[in-house]
Amino acid sequence: RTSFWLPLIALTLFAGVRSYWVGTDTVNYTRNFNNRLQPEYFRFNEDIEYGYQLLEYWLLHVTANYFWLLFITSFVIVYCYLSIIKKYSVNYWFSIFLFITLGVYTFSFNGLRQGIAMAMFTLAIPYLLEKRLFPYLLVCAIGSLFHVTALFIIPFYFIVNLRVRPAYKIIATFFGSLLVSRLLVSYISSTNDRYEDYAKVSEESGGFLTLGFYTVLMLLIIIASYVYKIKDKNFQKLLTFYASGVASVIPLAMLGTNASGPQRLLSYFTWTLILILPVVLKKINNIYIYIISVFIFIIYFILSTSRFSDLSPYVINPIFKVF
Repeated sequence: RTSFWLPLIALTLFAGVRSYWVGTDTVNYTRNFNNRLQPEYFRFNEDIEYGYQLLEYWLLHVTANYFWLLFITSFVIVYCYLSIIKKYSVNYWFSIFLFITLGVYTFSFNGLRQGIAMAMFTLAIPYLLEKRLFPYLLVCAIGSLFHVTALFIIPFYFIVNLRVRPAYKIIATFFGSLLVSRLLVSYISSTNDRYEDYAKVSEESGGFLTLGFYTVLMLLIIIASYVYKIKDKNFQKLLTFYASGVASVIPLAMLGTNASGPQRLLSYFTWTLILILPVVLKKINNIYIYIISVFIFIIYFILSTSRFSDLSPYVINPIFKVF
């Protein structure tokens, strides 16, 4: 019930032994291993964060099997999340359930570099809650070595800890994002060829449905926090962080940008639901609400893995196939 190593090993292995066909971007991350690139021919790309490239460069010296890339990165990612869940969750099993079904766990199956950066950022949450700016900045800086978007989260330290009513923070974040979002997307797409698609108009519904889902959840949680008078300081800070993040991404969606681009920033905030929702459901304390919640999140998990993320069917790495 409070096991740490069992879910860590199980989830790491499940992610590590998958084939490179699982996920739309995994084939790109494993290309050098599949091509058996010799380390002396490895070329550092200025458009890719150096932290990830150094990891890949080191692994190529050790092995030509991409299993170790997926296994090691999955271990780091799952370890970061579980350590924070263990420390802050009021319902450990339900938080792990949400960690899986909300797509936090499977995010790195597609966006590995950003998945690493997001997992590292979770380690900044204690510093966010304790108002320790410099360790918070350090964690964000380390995360940016794997994906530059980790730097985008720095302003939210000040938003969360500013002595202003949460409602005003959320509204101000929305209008601030509305003013600068177009310029920000244009700048990011112009400075890095890999992010050119971020500025293109998207006709895919996945990103909008996901944003709508998390916006509805945000409103329901805010209402519940008022109705049930949830005054816990950590809860209120996490809720402000989550709601401000959703509010900042809505203008990006209004631009019609690619769902796999700027809207991926949403995942830096929505993972906090694995800590927020258990508090709300514990306060409501209704078994039927629990059952309905479990059902909804399972449906969301099925849709996100089969329709929006190209993660099914799950295929195992050929080196582990017995039959």
